Amino acid sequence: MRHRIRQGLLGVMALGLTALLSGCVFQPVDRLYALPVLPQEYKDLQATIDATMSELGAEYATINYGSNTSTIQLLDLDGDGEQETAAVFLRVTSVEEQPMRVCLFRQGGGEGGDHTYRQVHMLSGEGNSINSVAYEDLTGDGSREIIVSWQLSGGVHILSAYSLIGTEADQLMNTAYNESYIVSDLNGDGKQEIMVFQQDSSGEGNNQAEYYEYVDGTMTITSNVALSDGMRDVVAAEVGRLGDGRLAVYVAVELEGGMLTDILVLDKDGLKNITRDVESGASLATARSYTEVGATDINSDGVLEIPRPQLLTPIDPENDSAQYFIYWQQFDSAGKGSTSCVTYHTVTDSWYLNLPNGWDPGNIAVSRDDSLSSRGERSVVFYYWPKREEGDPPPKKFLTIYRLTGSNRNARSKLAGRFTLYTDSNATYCAVLDDSVWDCGLDEEGLIQRFRLITVEWATR
Repeated sequence: MRHRIRQGLLGVMALGLTALLSGCVFQPVDRLYALPVLPQEYKDLQATIDATMSELGAEYATINYGSNTSTIQLLDLDGDGEQETAAVFLRVTSVEEQPMRVCLFRQGGGEGGDHTYRQVHMLSGEGNSINSVAYEDLTGDGSREIIVSWQLSGGVHILSAYSLIGTEADQLMNTAYNESYIVSDLNGDGKQEIMVFQQDSSGEGNNQAEYYEYVDGTMTITSNVALSDGMRDVVAAEVGRLGDGRLAVYVAVELEGGMLTDILVLDKDGLKNITRDVESGASLATARSYTEVGATDINSDGVLEIPRPQLLTPIDPENDSAQYFIYWQQFDSAGKGSTSCVTYHTVTDSWYLNLPNGWDPGNIAVSRDDSLSSRGERSVVFYYWPKREEGDPPPKKFLTIYRLTGSNRNARSKLAGRFTLYTDSNATYCAVLDDSVWDCGLDEEGLIQRFRLITVEWATR
């Protein structure tokens, strides 16, 4: 899950700078070069942080992953629209046991309800850095709790969750894990639950997803389910809809020589891995060796799709790189898959094409042409190959898509036969389409509509 919380004092400085610039035309010339002035409350906060660091003998700590990586984060934990809390992440250099600190400062802690930040909580943890931090409503009371992953080593973490109501921080959860976790509300009760992914380091294949819910004042495991055997790493996890509308957690698992996706749902009996085959111990229906693209809602219908690549036959096997058509599979609650669309992706050039019906991989070949890459031009060429028997005509080029990045890209995009698909400050994408080769189901406007840039969507903790 992604958290877009304004972090650190940099945002405050940016706002101050904007405010100054908005009135710069009315200022004397000698004042136009003055640095932005932070509000007094933030100066006081920094002074309080400095005093705390000096008292502890601490330095700022590193937060390795996730959306919240600033060492100072301004937070609205109670949902009133005011960022009344500052979370500061420190490491005490003089101690070995629990050297990590999360210090929480809150406004209005003194008499009269002033805006001064005062320390209200200090959380301690093991390790030398913080793997990630998140803020979620785990208890359903409308306020958010803090979830901290303390990093003990490269593959070992402690996941803790704390309720910050009142003057004492109440620890709701403290468990070791060696992969990652995700926060979601799969049961729709308005409280966020935590799903923790564990790899069986013994090699026995007992990889697990553990489901924690808030029960009687603590986060408790209420269900677990097996992940695929042979798991080397959890690459990504995301909450998304199935084809029949149910929520699920899509877990991308790295294997030797490829990847697969375990799809987890919550029913009345607990967690269920709907794609894992009992006999093989793996989600074979989602396995693939081509791993440059991951699950996404490729057709924007609100359902996550799993990529199933199909290798194309190369024109020149000795020199052509491997090329694929990708069949995107939607799954229902029973684990049954169906194809929603087919695409061609080139991660190298950051674009993909949503293919029309009739593009049979048995009759299409694709190759790259990077001969002009030193001049800022790369291209992907599509060929129609109706027959592949000895003595039959060679394949014919019917579509070329160019990525232009040179200083002359505007001029090169207008060469004979070329038309623009998309342009931005980084590159221009254009194409040449020869509809005399075969009826590919596309004209210039159709190609523009089916052309898309690749964006990165997933993240893990």
